Amino acid sequence: MKIIDCTTYYSEDLMLDVRFNILNVHVDKFIVAESNFSHSGKKKSLNFNINNFPKFKDKIQYLVIENEPKGIKENLSNSSSIKRMNSILRIEQSYDFMMDAVKDASDDDLICLSDNDEIPNFNSKHFKESKNDIFIFKQLFFYYKFNLFYDLMPWYGTKACKKKKLLSFSWLRNLKNK
Repeated sequence: MKIIDCTTYYSEDLMLDVRFNILNVHVDKFIVAESNFSHSGKKKSLNFNINNFPKFKDKIQYLVIENEPKGIKENLSNSSSIKRMNSILRIEQSYDFMMDAVKDASDDDLICLSDNDEIPNFNSKHFKESKNDIFIFKQLFFYYKFNLFYDLMPWYGTKACKKKKLLSFSWLRNLKNK
């Protein structure tokens, strides 16, 4: 079983570098998707530079989302609900855009989806001994900084499943903990 780590990117090089360094021994391929549009729909320049991560260059597949998703509604009334719905469409597009990048994965390869700051623990005994096809990682929750640990709420961030179970990345991201 190979592990394919998928994440979206805006401009968080430090966090991505931490992620790559922690996960490198476990992950066979890193997929990084970046859009030409912010979640609010503003056109933006691309920020990812693979040369900033030379140690991981051979494992990284960088994807660029060049267009807005279908279904975006023009917000003439400045409605917050339309803005939110458009933002959700852009977020889902950034996840689902990665489907082509995993099409050649084997059915038993593990496809992981996380935000950059959600780093799964592949060394955990529970993960290593599990025979499941779908995983939701319970993770530590640090509030803005590594030294601000928040232990009052469990954080279920990274979601993963075997390729044979993957319906879409939006489906995977929206899985809920029991």
